[in-house]
Amino acid sequence: MEQIIFNLPDNFSSFMGMKNTISVYVYDTLASTNTQAWLLLSKNIQPPFIVISKQQTAGKGQRGNTWRSSLGGLYLSMALNLNSSIECANHLILWSILGVVKGLNKLYIPVKIKWLNDLILEEKKLGGILCETKIEKNRIKNIVIGVGINYQNSYPENGISLDKYFQDYHYYPINSLINLAEIISIEILKSYDNYLQLGINNLVNNYNQFLYNLGEKALLENIRGEILGINNQGNLQIKLLSSNASSKMNLSPENYSISYHKFPENFYLITQK
Repeated sequence: MEQIIFNLPDNFSSFMGMKNTISVYVYDTLASTNTQAWLLLSKNIQPPFIVISKQQTAGKGQRGNTWRSSLGGLYLSMALNLNSSIECANHLILWSILGVVKGLNKLYIPVKIKWLNDLILEEKKLGGILCETKIEKNRIKNIVIGVGINYQNSYPENGISLDKYFQDYHYYPINSLINLAEIISIEILKSYDNYLQLGINNLVNNYNQFLYNLGEKALLENIRGEILGINNQGNLQIKLLSSNASSKMNLSPENYSISYHKFPENFYLITQK
């Protein structure tokens, strides 16, 4: 294990106190960076801190799936202290992924968000995030934000890596895995700070600006609708397209998912989990 430091912008954030650096623990191999972050928390390593592994043997994906974690990808977990209501649990996912997307877009990498927490580049999966929390007396006390991004690693057929994108466009704004990790980490912290300062409405508006299929048509069983974006709970809002219909559906990310690609008649397919 190697320990390094990321420098933060001056006068960065009230929640960071007087700290202008964040400690980073870099490993060659871990089962999971999220698991290691919780282990460090149990050993009284004080947040905020970051765990990075060059590869994972049991990376965590959504709904208990394993995240493919071959050498060359970014596998990062950030641990933070919070004091949030459990009613705001989905807000954590929103500001976390928004920070990642904003960081990449500042480098002119046109990454979008696939609801709720996937990263999309050129209609292919670039990565995603997974948030885990510790709750005490109905308050969220700690969060570990896991980030997986294809950088220079192998990826499945429906995926893409930043290295592939850079080669296609002869554009190399990132010079190393650690450089990518530093950019992403600072932008996640900025996104959290913006959420604390500006609130959920600002966060939702920003999230919807990067939503991959905003304004597109969607199909849920035999119900046709138009994607309006998310609401303050992170639910996907669908405006019904049937004749004389003015109502909306709100779909929770716990119960529904949306396809990566359009199906016949140019509809994105929404399915129940």
